[in-house]
Amino acid sequence: MDKYGIVLENVNLKELSTIGIGGVAKYLVRPYSYVDLTKLLDYLEENNIKYYILGNASNVIIDDEYFDGVIIKLDEFNNIEINGKEVTAGAGVMLPKLVNVCLQKELVSLAPFSMIPGTVGGSVVGNAGAYGHEIMEYVKEVKVIDKEHKIKTIVKDDISFGYRYTSLKNNYIVLSATFICEKGNPIEVLSDIQARNEKRRDTQPLDKPSVGSIFRNPEDIPAGHLIEELGLKGMKVGGAMVSEKHANFIINNGNATFDDVIKLIDKIKKEAKEKKNIDLVLEPTIIKWD
Repeated sequence: MDKYGIVLENVNLKELSTIGIGGVAKYLVRPYSYVDLTKLLDYLEENNIKYYILGNASNVIIDDEYFDGVIIKLDEFNNIEINGKEVTAGAGVMLPKLVNVCLQKELVSLAPFSMIPGTVGGSVVGNAGAYGHEIMEYVKEVKVIDKEHKIKTIVKDDISFGYRYTSLKNNYIVLSATFICEKGNPIEVLSDIQARNEKRRDTQPLDKPSVGSIFRNPEDIPAGHLIEELGLKGMKVGGAMVSEKHANFIINNGNATFDDVIKLIDKIKKEAKEKKNIDLVLEPTIIKWD
């Protein structure tokens, strides 16, 4: 596999996850190029080797059992090209870096996403959002690999999307995305975003290991307020705890396991259903190796 990319063995996924949970993967591969990725996928499928594409692991809860397969990370796909108002970024580019590069060119549209700790690929697939904006608002087209391992470009009109969802998920691997960004005053925009970000730091446990918001907001009440009304702030299962700062965050107190987090999620969902008749919908993806 090393001819297709950088190969690491026995990688502890706990160290890659923002919530600090995950088991050991037999291999981790960072492909050198789009073509190398297609060849790697061919090799893995021909040899019946399990694999999983992982972004920055900021919106996933990873099983802490051993993964006898290959984790693929697209970190090497990190180019950013700017042509007028069009910005093309590789799937491995972190959103805060992309925002900073755009602001240097007075392109301000992506500024609301400056604190999202995700990659371009993962953020586009999941239609990441912040401050009333979703990233798909600004997408022009996406370069992908399809299930036949062919590289193709999909325009925005051919992608269905909604709240934290796109039709790209489970159908394509995103290689890069092209955005249409408007010009503006970066100083004014940055000042506004920084003020909002400071408010987030004051109201959310951003200094603790987590995957961000655990549940989507129901129609009539923010999930955090609902969980607080249920009296679940501070509830613990093992090393996992409902944050005292914001009830829609589950934090890792240092020794949380995958099962701790899943059990705590289930407890919250059960309370919401029994006491408020609300079916809470999970926002992050749960990765279970079996």
